[in-house]
Amino acid sequence: MATAVVAGRRSPRQATRALLPQWIARLVGLAALCTVGALEWQRLVADLSTGRVLLWVLAAVGAAAGVLLADRARGRLRLFALPLVVLAALFAGYLLAGLELRFLRPRHWDELFSGLGSGLQALGTVRLPYDSADAWPRIVLELLGVQLLILSGLLTFWPRAVVRSAGRAPLRVPERGYPFVALAVMIVVVASPIVSIGGTQPVLLGLGIAALAVCFLWLERLPLRPGMGVAALLGIALAGALPLAATADRGEPWFDYRSFAESLGPDDPVRFSWTQSYGPITWPRDGNEVLRVVSGEPLYWKARNLDTFNGIAWQVREEPQATQSVDEPFEADLPEDYEDRSAWTSEIEVSIKRVQTTDVIAAGTILDVRNTSRVVRPGFSPGTMDAPAGFRRNDSYRAQVHFPKPQGTALEEATTGEAERQEGERTLIVPFKEGEGPLRPQGAFGDSNPVTDARVEFAAWGSGDVSYAEYDRRNGSRIDRPLDELMQTTRYARTWELVQRLKKDADTPVEYIRAVDDYLHQPEFRYIERPPAVPVDDAPLDFFINVSHQGYCQHYAGAMAVMLRMGGIPARVATGFSPGGYSESKKAWIVRDTDAHAWVEVWFDQYGWVTLDPTPAATPARSRVAATLTTPRSSPSVSPDSGGGSTSGDAGEANPRAVRPELQVGTGDTALADDSSGVPRWLVWTAVVLLVLAAVVAAALFIRRPRGKTPMDRAIAEVEDALRRVGRPVATGTTLTQLESRLGSHSPEVAAYFRALASGRYAPVPERPSARGRRALRRALAQGLGFGGRLRALWAMPPRVERGWREPRTRSLDLEVSARS
Repeated sequence: MATAVVAGRRSPRQATRALLPQWIARLVGLAALCTVGALEWQRLVADLSTGRVLLWVLAAVGAAAGVLLADRARGRLRLFALPLVVLAALFAGYLLAGLELRFLRPRHWDELFSGLGSGLQALGTVRLPYDSADAWPRIVLELLGVQLLILSGLLTFWPRAVVRSAGRAPLRVPERGYPFVALAVMIVVVASPIVSIGGTQPVLLGLGIAALAVCFLWLERLPLRPGMGVAALLGIALAGALPLAATADRGEPWFDYRSFAESLGPDDPVRFSWTQSYGPITWPRDGNEVLRVVSGEPLYWKARNLDTFNGIAWQVREEPQATQSVDEPFEADLPEDYEDRSAWTSEIEVSIKRVQTTDVIAAGTILDVRNTSRVVRPGFSPGTMDAPAGFRRNDSYRAQVHFPKPQGTALEEATTGEAERQEGERTLIVPFKEGEGPLRPQGAFGDSNPVTDARVEFAAWGSGDVSYAEYDRRNGSRIDRPLDELMQTTRYARTWELVQRLKKDADTPVEYIRAVDDYLHQPEFRYIERPPAVPVDDAPLDFFINVSHQGYCQHYAGAMAVMLRMGGIPARVATGFSPGGYSESKKAWIVRDTDAHAWVEVWFDQYGWVTLDPTPAATPARSRVAATLTTPRSSPSVSPDSGGGSTSGDAGEANPRAVRPELQVGTGDTALADDSSGVPRWLVWTAVVLLVLAAVVAAALFIRRPRGKTPMDRAIAEVEDALRRVGRPVATGTTLTQLESRLGSHSPEVAAYFRALASGRYAPVPERPSARGRRALRRALAQGLGFGGRLRALWAMPPRVERGWREPRTRSLDLEVSARS
């Protein structure tokens, strides 16, 4: 058969007429453009060193040089040289992006892919230059920058098929590489930072990019003797400068990575309102991950303090709280000697997932927030922080928090209310019953309408002070009635009577807190997410405490805080999330929308605000991190449901007087709490990789298509290639008849296979090659090849039967298997 004709390359003499050899010209242009791109990309990441991004340039130039050398390799080395260069370049980019080698182990692939996915999503929302707590957006930014530069280097000299042009072509394509595509990649690297965070002197930058681009594309064509070529080159550079400058300053990138990143995440962020209504639960409970917290221990992740009670529900403070003289706003939320208990101060790292909020979610009292992707400021309630612009998906920050953790008898001798740092923590607004409120004083402009509610300041526990009530919050007009008589006319009369009964048997604040907790854990109290409707004349919490006994965390926390303030103990409601489930693979606490929770914080003069949680056990957001108040002289033992140390007095029995049992990790999310159950992840990923490799091998074996325009040409070429692959190439001029005699002398099936091939050319009705004949030919090819001969023959001729054998009978009957180039 006729040998295919291939277009030749320029001769060495022609190549030497250029001012610079092609490989030098392109490498110089590539290095210059990559340097500009790397220095621009450096501005996207805070504190990214110049030396590191210059290593990116070196990796890109090295990748280009590696492809150039691989293309010049000979024999079998050429088959493996190019893939090795690509793998080496990608691995260099992996290391230069700051990724750890441990992520390459199969057991850490899940963590790697999860981190890269979350980091890529974060690029659509984070503030640039990136300087937040979560490391994955930084890693993704660096990985994108270095790998894009390496991609441009690979494309610069990537081998391309050289074909003979048919007729006249308007533009001659480069003989080696894809320089135009490589240039486009490098301009994306340069332009994206400019439009993301702005730039200076875009026209000057455009001139530089245009000049370097022209040099990269056409410097290799510049003649040895300068003349009109140099002038044309300069003209093209000037002509391209202004369009490139306008492109760099147009306000949006060619590849909008922010939109691409935002498209990877869910479109419906979860939002929480911490306003308490005590009606049916309406916040999301779909199991969505809302937070990921890196912390050495599980804590209650607080969003808001609800430190005012408006007569119906606990609410967020609407104006700054009056505090004693302090140096920092958060110090009003802590005892004076809080720094002496450094073990209670820790640093946590919070990554916002599928939630949108203006609250800085942390724990306890926030001392400081840094590495935040949004601007934050102190909240109205001391120890809290706000983000006016709002946190969105993939924002992150680090917070230094102080979380008091006194346990058991440590609180027995503690006092409350003697060293308060804030005002109003023993105050309640109580509404009067219809028509029973006192009348305002009469005067020239007096108002005879009765007072609807009163602001009651309850005396501190054991202080000997007198509680009092005011009806005008602005002027502070006192109500001249005994407090007990006044409370009987309010909608909290039943709760007030209950508080007085519980206080009679308590000698210390801790004993009273236990009594309140015991009352809320009586058998008639039930946790229910759709509590019964409250009558019009009743207050929701008073109805829960004395009548319905049915509610969820808001009811339990709100009721305890009301009863504690009535007893003269500073208390407030806190809202946020219970700890969530710990993930071993992610080394973080995974917090879901089902972990949304409300609890109580009680002020102890020696320790500050201590977390207590009155919500019953076995609830969706239940946790066991709150302080445990044990009965005096109780011996510790193990509770059946605690999985660790408890404070029960008898083995196997939970302590009925404990506000919360001991620590429990998981809060109902057992799948995330234990990553070691079930099939190991590394085994799953190994199986996936093996399946992918098997698919690639199968594609190479069964999808490989021999050359040739017709089915008969392809079948003959396949036999020729198979003989060459097993080490038995045939000489030019060998006929099918000769091959039939050589390989089919001892196998009728092989002879029939070759006759079927021949019939595809000249027989009136072509005979279809059989699968049996193909298998016999494969066995014949494997003879004498020793160990692995069958595998080699299978690779040379995989199981496949060519279809569609009918074709015009116009060629010679003498079928030769020719050597194809």
